[in-house]
Amino acid sequence: MTGLSPLSHGEVVPVQGFVPGTGTRTDVKPFYFSIPAPRGQILDRKGRPLAQNTVIRHLQLTVPASERSKLESYTAWLEQAVAGLKQELPAACMPDADQLKRHYEDRRELPVTVSDVLFDQTVIDPTKHPHANVRREYVRHYPHGDMAAHILGYVSAEGAPPAGPVLRNEPLWQRTRGAAGLEQAFNKQLTGTDGTLCMMMSDAGTVAYEQVFAAPEAGRDVVTTLNLETQQIAEAALTKSGRRGAIVIVDAYTGDIRAMTSNPRFDPNAFAQGISSADFAALTQNTDGPLFDRAVQGSYPPGSVFKPMVVLAGLRVATVDAFREFECGPTLMIDGREFDNWSKDDHGWFNARAAIIRSCNTYFYQSAMVTRDVPILYMAHEFGYGQAPVLPLKASAGSLPTRAPSNHDLANLSIGQGVTEASPLQVAMAMATLANGACRPRPRLVMQTQTQNGKVGDVASPCRETVMPVGQIDLETVRHAMFGVVNHVKGTGKAARLSKVPVFGKTGTAQWVLHGKKANVVWFAGYVGTTPPLAFTVTIEGNQEERGLSGGGTAAPIIAKVLRDIQERPEAHAVSYEKGSVAEETDTLIGPLTPEFIYGVPPPPPPRDNSLGGFFSRLFR
Repeated sequence: MTGLSPLSHGEVVPVQGFVPGTGTRTDVKPFYFSIPAPRGQILDRKGRPLAQNTVIRHLQLTVPASERSKLESYTAWLEQAVAGLKQELPAACMPDADQLKRHYEDRRELPVTVSDVLFDQTVIDPTKHPHANVRREYVRHYPHGDMAAHILGYVSAEGAPPAGPVLRNEPLWQRTRGAAGLEQAFNKQLTGTDGTLCMMMSDAGTVAYEQVFAAPEAGRDVVTTLNLETQQIAEAALTKSGRRGAIVIVDAYTGDIRAMTSNPRFDPNAFAQGISSADFAALTQNTDGPLFDRAVQGSYPPGSVFKPMVVLAGLRVATVDAFREFECGPTLMIDGREFDNWSKDDHGWFNARAAIIRSCNTYFYQSAMVTRDVPILYMAHEFGYGQAPVLPLKASAGSLPTRAPSNHDLANLSIGQGVTEASPLQVAMAMATLANGACRPRPRLVMQTQTQNGKVGDVASPCRETVMPVGQIDLETVRHAMFGVVNHVKGTGKAARLSKVPVFGKTGTAQWVLHGKKANVVWFAGYVGTTPPLAFTVTIEGNQEERGLSGGGTAAPIIAKVLRDIQERPEAHAVSYEKGSVAEETDTLIGPLTPEFIYGVPPPPPPRDNSLGGFFSRLFR
């Protein structure tokens, strides 16, 4: 017998001189089965398995022909045999009565499974237990438990279990197929070619002969862009927070997703051998949504992480340059409605840099009123808002309006509120665009498929979605402001500051509706200045009526744990950086940008117009 044979006493010796399919022996009966092929593996970028196969074992008994005339004698013989086996194998047990009855009606010649999964290397002595054997099956296994569960997905049974009259080439055990995630998206590539087994059953109730006519051929492996260490540390940080949310980390040059996690998660191993109805119902009815992939399917108001789009739009159409100042106050009246700033303490005239560092809402209301909606919406679209990322997983397109018809709508748009929504992945790709300074890369989750011997099949090369419509000076204006968010003493994202590697970020806090009640969703997004740069987004859902959440106080400390690990172990995360120290900024923020922060010599700031006439008479109280 070959090593792939799924039936074994340890070693089965064929009947001397017997060839399957020939002869006139009447004391044996041939059965031909398909051996379900093992699925291909899902690997990280370095070839380490995230989903693979393992072998499980079941104890089986074959009832002699003399005991098959009646169900009662059939059952009595099994009970006696199981009792005898229990002394050596405590896992031996009688099958369910209804299940045994169905087996007896159509399959009485075939072995009966009389144990749950045997986890040890069980070997049966054929001289002592001639009617017993151990059947081996391939099952899906996820060695890291719930890690990357939403990306990997899970498998489910393909069709009903073998039942009724025995069919030629029916599967030896129930086949599985991908039912979610990459398991489903690449099911065709992961599915291998079944083998064929001939099994000769004797009237004496033993396996007279078995032979694998064709060995099963495993499916192709799927190589992802995930980096195991980055995924592990991101999941650990998010899990420790105890919050519902998501983290996405991407290579800003190639768009490769290095880590992507959603919390809470589920263990795909629970599905591998068939999840119970009760356990599945518990997952689907859990109001925290452990089966929901917040990273790619979540759609949230982006809040202040949207503000760089407003600045870039104003710079591009020359309506609001980097040095133009607006008064940052606690409130602003727009067409009879009062719009708040997030901080009651910010006062003074802010330029673009200061407004991003302090995330001053009232600055962005005024800036948007000058630039208007079309340039802002165009810029957001070019950075990927309102478009579903191209992925092998189902991804949300978020929501980006075509116009902001009123000044109230425009004010909400300027701070990432209203009808504007985005997924964590969309925001991460926008940050990757800012980091690479050239284009918006397409997110890449799968690099290639390959055979078991390493022959490459499907290849997904990095590609760009669009060229960034921003000049270098304008880009540096926003980049420097995002540097200040993390590295200025008054920055809102100081919790993510690193001493050796520059971090650029933007905090955000937005209001949304959760189960019919108001709640907050908080963000911290940006990139770390490694080679290659890694763009990131962390999104945290607040609970109903929960207060005290913020992008800087809640989201930034979570990703800070990941960033510190990248700083300490760059090789593990497949990046590098130049050794040095990151400067801390301490200027007052009030006043125009200075030449050392941008390319070229800045123009003189425009004179402040304190006359509240025309349009602005409707804005200021």
